[in-house]
Amino acid sequence: MDIVGAKVGRTDAKIIGLVCFPHMMSHVYWLVIPPMFPALMAAFDLTALEAGVIVSVFAAATMVAQTPVGFLIDRVGARWILIGGLAIEGAAIAMFGVAGAYWHLLVLAGIAGLGHTVFHPADYAILSARVSERRMGRAFSIHSATGYAGFAIAPIYMTEVAARWSWQAAFLSIGVIGLFASLVLLLQSGSLRDEGEAAKEHRKKKDAAVAASEKPAGGLSSDLRLLLSIPVLMCFLYFILHQLGGGGLRAFLVVALADLYDTPIVDAARALSAFTIGSVVGILTGGVVADRFGPRIMTGFATLVPAGLIIGLLGWIDIQGVLLVVLLAVSGYLIGVLIPSRDLLLRSVTPPGSMGKVMGFASTGTNLGGAIIPAVLGYVMDVAGGTWVFGISAIFIGAAFLTFITASRKSGH
Repeated sequence: MDIVGAKVGRTDAKIIGLVCFPHMMSHVYWLVIPPMFPALMAAFDLTALEAGVIVSVFAAATMVAQTPVGFLIDRVGARWILIGGLAIEGAAIAMFGVAGAYWHLLVLAGIAGLGHTVFHPADYAILSARVSERRMGRAFSIHSATGYAGFAIAPIYMTEVAARWSWQAAFLSIGVIGLFASLVLLLQSGSLRDEGEAAKEHRKKKDAAVAASEKPAGGLSSDLRLLLSIPVLMCFLYFILHQLGGGGLRAFLVVALADLYDTPIVDAARALSAFTIGSVVGILTGGVVADRFGPRIMTGFATLVPAGLIIGLLGWIDIQGVLLVVLLAVSGYLIGVLIPSRDLLLRSVTPPGSMGKVMGFASTGTNLGGAIIPAVLGYVMDVAGGTWVFGISAIFIGAAFLTFITASRKSGH
């Protein structure tokens, strides 16, 4: 049994590693553009609103296509879609480095957004199918943590490479890393089979009558009822508000700190990375919390409320240096603690073989929020200044707590 257990453990570790690295890169790509706002605004003579629209186009493309991609993954399998999506997004981000006009940036952002659709539905489908049940909570925790590690890497990488060479070099090099990662996945594709692919192969071995008896009753109408159930809708709304709050802060923290307090760009980027590193540590802690307590109301209250208060404070008080880094790290930690509980909640209401469509739909909330908030905060920056970036972000983070209460009650936790 020890030998068998060790083999299972090695298999789990391999699957988690193969899935989590591209997930990290997807989060890197989500955040490579905002730290380059000052450079892009100077190079293409853009307003803050026009710069924000680039990210809005990226998020809107993902929002429109992600749920259909989730359905496709459940039907045909995740691995080839995951590999293709990573390659497309990496190539589009690399091309930012050779763009010659603003409209080029918008087109490339749309293409990158389409590539970005694959990660959450494909990743969760593969993890749910291939990782042993007793490690599932930790697998989700590591998956989320590596995503936030990508958020931490992006601003430091982009600003440091831009400072040493150029902003074009920053985009080109980070895009090439994604292309290399997609090649690694291609070479290891045999390890990435999921429930959808296994089910497809199983159906081929059955006659028509047996195959028909194994199909979920209700077909598309049953799928729609699942997606429109209260627990799934509340998770969808949580994703929206989480992105409006935390995602908006990540997009405009560097610009807002410079506007309010003349914080140097590199210092602000380090503070942004501290916010994200705090989230990574919080997610890893939250995996233990989720396995022990489940998604509880008090976990949401004890994390999101103080995090929102800290973020709101930064918009009214000039805080620099180490204290700025510490406060952002603490707020990021508190937000991160809740994320594994959210993932377990969503999985608990998802039937086997449906993780692609459910996660694809629910995490579309992130893309909806991501499509709205950059343009909104860009407009706010242009007309009212950076204070309201922090205030608006704090309000949405607090509102996310309310949706978590409803989802917890509906799920029976």
